[in-house]
Amino acid sequence: MLGKTISLYRKAYSGLTPSTWLLSWVMLVNRSGTMVIPFMTIYLTQPSMGYSIGEAGAVMGIFGLGAVCGGFIGGRLTDKFGFYRVQLFTLSGGGLLFFLLGQMKSFPLYAGSHLR
Repeated sequence: MLGKTISLYRKAYSGLTPSTWLLSWVMLVNRSGTMVIPFMTIYLTQPSMGYSIGEAGAVMGIFGLGAVCGGFIGGRLTDKFGFYRVQLFTLSGGGLLFFLLGQMKSFPLYAGSHLR
């Protein structure tokens, strides 16, 4: 049973180009990094950070607003520059910006960093 399933997957995905595989791996790594977002409210409300539940909720709300706006802008940029360039730039840039997120200590910086 397992052998048939593996064979089926190999047959289905063997025709993909190396560029597609690279982009898929980059997206996997990037999406794995975004698992931080749901835990951001818990992190912000810890005594060491000192933000209220309302402030943490505001950051999450701003994140949602940024995601909606980013989807719209990303679609426009994709039409103009092509999907590969836009995805490569945004996934690489987003991954690098997560490193900066750990260094931010003020509420306006946290809130502004979630507007993408």
